[in-house]
Amino acid sequence: MDAPDVIVVGAGVNGLVAALALARTGLSVTVFEERPVPGGVMRMEYPFAKAPRLAAVTGVHRLGFFPAELARALKVDLGLAPRNPSVFVPSPAGGFLARDGNEGLRAAAGGAFDALHQELDAFVSDLQSAWLAGTMPIEDIADRYVRPELRERFVALCRGSLAEYVARFGIQSDLLRGFLAADALTGTWASFDAPGTGAPLLVRHAARTRAGGADAPVGSVVRALVEAAQAQRVSIVTAVAVREVTVEGNTAAGVVLADGRAIRCNTVIASADPVRLSALVGAQHLAGAFAAKIGSLARPGGIAKVNLALSALPKFASHPDPAGGQHRATTYLLPGAADGGTIKNLARAFAEAAAGAFPSSPPLECTFATPDNPDNLHHASIVVPWAPYDLAGTTWAAEEEKALAEVLNVLESFAPGTRALVVDAQLLHPKKLETHFGVTRGNLHHADDTLVFADRVSYVTPVTGIYSCSSACAPAGGMLGVAGYNAAMRALADFELGLERTEAGPRPD
Repeated sequence: MDAPDVIVVGAGVNGLVAALALARTGLSVTVFEERPVPGGVMRMEYPFAKAPRLAAVTGVHRLGFFPAELARALKVDLGLAPRNPSVFVPSPAGGFLARDGNEGLRAAAGGAFDALHQELDAFVSDLQSAWLAGTMPIEDIADRYVRPELRERFVALCRGSLAEYVARFGIQSDLLRGFLAADALTGTWASFDAPGTGAPLLVRHAARTRAGGADAPVGSVVRALVEAAQAQRVSIVTAVAVREVTVEGNTAAGVVLADGRAIRCNTVIASADPVRLSALVGAQHLAGAFAAKIGSLARPGGIAKVNLALSALPKFASHPDPAGGQHRATTYLLPGAADGGTIKNLARAFAEAAAGAFPSSPPLECTFATPDNPDNLHHASIVVPWAPYDLAGTTWAAEEEKALAEVLNVLESFAPGTRALVVDAQLLHPKKLETHFGVTRGNLHHADDTLVFADRVSYVTPVTGIYSCSSACAPAGGMLGVAGYNAAMRALADFELGLERTEAGPRPD
């Protein structure tokens, strides 16, 4: 194999974006992916033994926030457009919330939601260029990008709790407050009133707005990035793991593959999570502040992911008509709404997980898909927030069936008859997520979503020529491709600077 200019470790979305961005400048790029298919935690698989022809995105099922500016910079059409509706929140007491623009949510909160929506819109508008600006502290982001009258509110949102932010607008609807909490807290190990929980609300909101970048099927975005990269002659090598990133004199020298082959290059960009990156490079090379930052990101637990093969789409008791489009939306099932206790149930679920138990009657975030398959089956993708990595007094092997039953009980309570539609099921608890996707402690976002901007990992490591484009990097969790692009731009700047120095010869002192 010829030595490329750049090696990218991992063909997740950030790795693909980094490869595409660099290849467009004329650099030769090779991507090594240890799994058989690209996509990372968004890869398409066939996970069902009883439905072997049904494809499913087994990991992250929401695209998240892919800024429109990034799509333009990459010169790739990802088909981004707002979902309609984007959100469906049924109530077991009858009725539902649906977000079509903001009409359904406005009905639940009136002017209070309008005010919250308008402020978040203003932040999204101000920050359009900030996401690609690299690593900066929250306060510097506010001073440089946010309009003066909103700077203090922006910092308060990023640093403060979701409870404080929502309370400032006086939203009284329990179901709406529960939706805002469940939407923001998935990807965090935190409760509604914990510091930093306001920040994910901004990112989730941005993902649903035309200004922010909107949405598209996860599988189609991965395919578009793969095809665009290959059109730029990026070599994507699958089913080949990188065993080691080699360092010579504190400078990147290449990689060693699992089969022992050594590939030389002086620029390596890794999309592995920070702990795995440290293992690949060698902890002795990533000491000091970088290692301290990795340590500060550690959080217990994570999520559980449930994938279901269904013979038909579920019918929700509060909105059984499938013509309403609810199956196109992200659906939030929030136990406790019938008694006005949605927030209390969320708090209880987190407390149970923090104590080492799988939550009883957990909140669920669901998406539904009907991919082409000869059996006419459907895929339900379900995220359970706050599933502990280690269970107290028992093991995951002993509790898997009970945990799956809890999820199906919640689904059945909102959509009676759904249990009978289940053809097959897959439960990926944190330890299975860790082995299945190769992410430390099963954290699909690599770092807690309460951390934003400079509180996250830098793209630059202590080793010259080694860069991180992990999801743990700035600017925020739940953002897609931004870390890959920003890491690529920093690597390109350093690459060109090194080339200029080489061509010009040693600079005089």
